[in-house]
Amino acid sequence: MKLIYTIKVSIKDWINCFIEYGRNEKNWSTDTLRAYESDLTQFADHLETVFKVTEESGLSTFSASHFRSFTSSLMKDNKAISVARKMSALRTFFRYLKRKKIITQNWLTLIPSPKVERKLPRFLKIEEVLELMCAPDESTWMGKRDKALLELMYGCGLRVSEVADLTHEQLARSGWVRVMGKGKKERWVPLTEIAQESLENYFQQRPSPLDETAVFISFRGTKLTSRSIARIIVRQFLKAAEFSPEWVDANRKISPHSLRHSFATHLLTAGADLRSIQELLGHSSLGTTQRYTHLNLGELTDDYLRSHPLSKK
Repeated sequence: MKLIYTIKVSIKDWINCFIEYGRNEKNWSTDTLRAYESDLTQFADHLETVFKVTEESGLSTFSASHFRSFTSSLMKDNKAISVARKMSALRTFFRYLKRKKIITQNWLTLIPSPKVERKLPRFLKIEEVLELMCAPDESTWMGKRDKALLELMYGCGLRVSEVADLTHEQLARSGWVRVMGKGKKERWVPLTEIAQESLENYFQQRPSPLDETAVFISFRGTKLTSRSIARIIVRQFLKAAEFSPEWVDANRKISPHSLRHSFATHLLTAGADLRSIQELLGHSSLGTTQRYTHLNLGELTDDYLRSHPLSKK
């Protein structure tokens, strides 16, 4: 008698395959992979609890009601932006399943995501950036490090994660930095003279690092993480605000990403081409870069309201 074994594949098995696909083929960042895994596992747990769907065979029985049920459960405890992110993760996952021919109908195309208010990026004015650059205490090597961090992030428009992962090899070409962006996409960004000078001053005084390849290190000699860099930049924001409290108020929230937004906004205001800004920022879509044109219009409106005689009551 011949025995036939059937291998049962669960939805969570497919989630694992999807995560490996994102890691090995799409080169998604660690944060992206972590968010996808969390969101998709939450969906799988909901299916098991509410609909008793566990095995791959259950995928063929899916209908719009499964997704509506999950969306409804999310709306009870999450903000609209969080629900929209989780639905985006599901859409990417089910497109993957359809390409693999595990499903034939993608019901998510019929389920709308909640509307999310699109906020304009917050940025600093040029005089505020200049004040911020004067905040670090350059009498210490850590102050020189913080100065180099600020100059590099504003001068090159880098993300916090890109600075954290920066190596000496990426600074090998004089006057340029080779940046590894989202999805491991490579781009070259010119270094300002003051950024190069700040880096040289920092390298001359920093102690021997435990990680020889890392550009920015902690007082322990280890590579700075994205969170550590974010804390350093926020600390320098607060320090700059002590000297000029008028540019920070209770309703204004400034984040490390504000330096990147400031970089793009100031380039656009000075007349830089939108395509060039897109290339420097590493945006895959021009639409993402175009939101800075709205910032420019907002600044124009502010100048009009301040200056035009008929705009004043």
